[in-house]
Amino acid sequence: MASGVYFSSSRAKKEEESLVHKIRRLFKEAELDSVISRGDIVAVKIHIGEKYGHTYVRPKHVRTVVELIKELGASPFITDTTGLDLTSNRGNALNCIEIAALNGFTRETVDAPIIIADGLKGLKGVKVKVNGLVLKEIYLPPVLAEADALISLAHVKGHPRTGLGGAIKNIAVGCVNKTTKALIHLKGPPYVKENRCNGCGLCVKFCPANAITILNGKARIDDEKCLLGCGCWSICPANAISGFRERHRPQVEFGLAVADAAYVVVKHFTPSKIGFINLAYDVTPHCDCFTYSDTAMVPDIGVLISKDPVAIDKASIDLIREAPGIPSSAAEELKIMNVGVDKLTQINLWEPLNFARKDGEPVPYIVLEAASKLGLGSLQYELINI
Repeated sequence: MASGVYFSSSRAKKEEESLVHKIRRLFKEAELDSVISRGDIVAVKIHIGEKYGHTYVRPKHVRTVVELIKELGASPFITDTTGLDLTSNRGNALNCIEIAALNGFTRETVDAPIIIADGLKGLKGVKVKVNGLVLKEIYLPPVLAEADALISLAHVKGHPRTGLGGAIKNIAVGCVNKTTKALIHLKGPPYVKENRCNGCGLCVKFCPANAITILNGKARIDDEKCLLGCGCWSICPANAISGFRERHRPQVEFGLAVADAAYVVVKHFTPSKIGFINLAYDVTPHCDCFTYSDTAMVPDIGVLISKDPVAIDKASIDLIREAPGIPSSAAEELKIMNVGVDKLTQINLWEPLNFARKDGEPVPYIVLEAASKLGLGSLQYELINI
């Protein structure tokens, strides 16, 4: 059965056609108000962006959603989770709050608290067992585990591995703690390259899980204690610990793991307490966790709202395919400018994303098919233009 995806384009010739007003209308037409009950504490999941990037959800559009939730008698908060690697720009909650403010997400601008969901270092989580396609457990951040409802407010863009960064990826990778992010991305824990290790012990002091010791002058990592995503490889002066990309899952396996994580998040809230908003503008070839922003590949498309994460992402992919490419963008470099050309299955051929090439094409349809198989939604949708 086809799911409803409500859509309105970015075109505007008068105030009533601004995206702010369109978000308000679509929110009600899609009956997202039924997700929220009076007195609920509602998580609004965004990506806060990166230090030197400028393509992410606009703060005024976040505020619009906050206002809608407050009008229903509920209490919203804006949330994201820490990134992989404690040494990265978004590696801890303090850095995340600073970047959020730098990018315009403050209580004053969005009219709601900004809460990083997975704790100070991103290591907090509530274990959930899952008989997934790849994953057997995930860790829900405590803040999200206690929320009454969830609204995913995703910026639609490309991604070198999943093809699309939309609703599914926003909740799958964005609504889990650091350990689960690592489980999604990596096929195994870090290991020490003994021929390079000089036994300096810097990694021992760094490890928050006390998983590293020095034995016979060489570092040793206890796989059972290792939290996988803390970034010991980044601080090793001898480059003796296997790097992130050395241990990355193959493309298809990564896509299946994304679907597994999304499944757990949706099932935690149940379909009646979760809704999805995709803002398809500034459609860059890369995700918002990149530390820069490239030119958009296609013109701004608009806003999509649905209760079905599979359908809304499938509709987003189709709208990008049917959009013309923008000159002097990655679309022109890759010769995928024409209307009707599937742009998201080729973006890892773009030079900055060459780290993903060895695993083949991105897998937007693998993610969607796996998510549908798990019961998250339908690949069939009706696009309802408002």
